[in-house]
Amino acid sequence: MENDLKYKNKVHRAILIADSISSVLLLLFLYTSLNKLLDHELFKNVLLGSPLLRPVAGVISWLLPFAEIIIAILLFIPSMRLKGLYSSLMLIFLLTIYLAYMVTFTPNLPCGCGGVLKALSWPQHIFFNLFFILLSLYGIFLYKKGKYKFGDPPP
Repeated sequence: MENDLKYKNKVHRAILIADSISSVLLLLFLYTSLNKLLDHELFKNVLLGSPLLRPVAGVISWLLPFAEIIIAILLFIPSMRLKGLYSSLMLIFLLTIYLAYMVTFTPNLPCGCGGVLKALSWPQHIFFNLFFILLSLYGIFLYKKGKYKFGDPPP
């Protein structure tokens, strides 16, 4: 009985950590989306400066911040957190691929990051993103561990 209680507490602790990871990602996505929307013209102009995204800059300048807001909402709703973590993983992964492409193949790198992220170099931004990819993966692992080992879905 006591071992069962310790095991349940361990699983609940894992879900609490996953909830904390979701909260950090939620704040990240709200911060980045609001930065893009508050200075939308700058963000759109930066995308226009990207040879890879120039043809779709107008669409992406609206689609990306709204996708980030949707992911933040998924991370906020307890029953949707796992989907939010998967979504954040996919979006950050795609953005990291884009950053790596730009660093590798583009001599003049435009930067549309706002606030604190603007101070990062492109390679630092890639490592920043890799950290959040790992954080998303860890959150997914913890939620799945809680769901399948404890028998209940994440809260």
